[in-house]
Amino acid sequence: MVIANATVLVAALLSVGQVRYELDQGATLSQRDSGIGFTEPTPSASRPPAAQPGRPGARPSVGPTGPGTQVPGGTGTTGPGGGSGGSGGAVGAPAQPLVTVPDFGLRTQGVTPTSVLIGADYDKTGCGGAGALASQFGAAVTGDPEKAFAAFVRHVNETGGIRGRTLKFVSVDDGGLYCPERHQAAALELVDQKKVFLDIAGLHEVSDLLAPRRLPFYGGRATIAEQNKQGDGQFQLYQDADGDFANWAAFGRNYLGSKTNTPCLIHPDTPDFNNLEKVLKRALAKQGLAFKTTIAYADDPSTAQQQATTAAIKMKGDGCKQVWLIANNFLADVFFTNAADQQRWYPTWTWTARTGGIDFALAGNLMNQNQWKNAVGLTTRIKPGQSPLDGQCARIYNKYYGGDGQSGSAAVTVACHSILTTTEAMKRAIDRTGVLTGNSLMLGVDAIRGDFAWEAFVPLTYSVPAPGKARDRTGYDLQTVATWNTDKRDYDFPQYPKYWRVLGPGGAGAVDIRPSFKNTYAPPKK
Repeated sequence: MVIANATVLVAALLSVGQVRYELDQGATLSQRDSGIGFTEPTPSASRPPAAQPGRPGARPSVGPTGPGTQVPGGTGTTGPGGGSGGSGGAVGAPAQPLVTVPDFGLRTQGVTPTSVLIGADYDKTGCGGAGALASQFGAAVTGDPEKAFAAFVRHVNETGGIRGRTLKFVSVDDGGLYCPERHQAAALELVDQKKVFLDIAGLHEVSDLLAPRRLPFYGGRATIAEQNKQGDGQFQLYQDADGDFANWAAFGRNYLGSKTNTPCLIHPDTPDFNNLEKVLKRALAKQGLAFKTTIAYADDPSTAQQQATTAAIKMKGDGCKQVWLIANNFLADVFFTNAADQQRWYPTWTWTARTGGIDFALAGNLMNQNQWKNAVGLTTRIKPGQSPLDGQCARIYNKYYGGDGQSGSAAVTVACHSILTTTEAMKRAIDRTGVLTGNSLMLGVDAIRGDFAWEAFVPLTYSVPAPGKARDRTGYDLQTVATWNTDKRDYDFPQYPKYWRVLGPGGAGAVDIRPSFKNTYAPPKK
């Protein structure tokens, strides 16, 4: 499953019992202002701006491209050629030669000379009891997905739109985890009824149905093999599991001392996570490591307390000194830390950013504090106060819904990264090719090369060249060490500014993240 909305975030949890959390925004958010990512801000308008050198003109024009057609005007960092560019429109055209649009075989719909329609799928009705689970946490934690998406869509349109086009948004009900009978209907609604340009995918099951229909989507499967099977048209935020787990395993050997500190593993008992377990175990084996005990828990709230207690008793009895956590999101881990505390068992807890939101202050505050003070994991966050983008998502949301207490919620986080990242790719597609089509979108994704971040996280880097070339469809590549600070109620970053693709012996292989803050992207100019 893809973490793409707050309802999914809650529905995926095991159970957490009664938890209280108060978000202290003032303690965690910087007040410095900034634009979207590391990019130059676009003109503030919801309609096509006046003509400028290298920017969209005032007169919309539809510019279809045929097989092997070179579109005049524009620029790009690379220029894969060949194939069909599909059909679609461009508002004006940059002034430098554009690159040829390869044929990725993707459909183009939802695009007019003046607008772009995108969609998102999530469990809108709290199907199968998901709504009851959400109510346990409250709006400060889960947020309202519709309000969150609306805020960031408005932000995009008030800062220039999609190179002059108005961004439009629609959502559909996918039934979430507990109502799979709605998955196919959601996919058909997005493709055939709403006719969206792309989907922000809330579930793997929906993106699996979109892939053969050749609709682009943001999200998708975790491993490189699964992504290759789904084919072109996808890109996502989190690092592929192959690279993530290679780093995590090296982190275990070279930082956590997992060779002598017996590790155990907890994950949901689903086909997706059972597959990820195999990938992680292969990565551990390459480092000479192995789990002593593996707990695969059922996603069943009615037996949650019994499952967590049984798991804690077993892992304590097996002598587990470390607990490695993988899940869709952090909520299930709250219950496990409470169960461990009840058993007076205090292992080291470890994780990577793959478990959605676990490296946020919100998540750390929900955990049992006696347990989470022993947490140390890998994060894509930038140390608070260091990035010029600190608090950007909350600032944007508060501009439209200030005072509702939801600016730090899961819904706002998801809407922020998904809307800002997908729109950035669309803008760069137009810059590089002069048109916005399903095929050109992939060149827009390909143009994001360490010069864009949606918040105070490591910049995103993709590689989606011409068909037949190796792909990197996931944005994150680097992580650093994070430990929980019970006094600050947030994470410390003891190795900052060092970030790793793979953490080597003695910390070898580190990259200094700070120079990336100066990376900028500007649309082509004369």
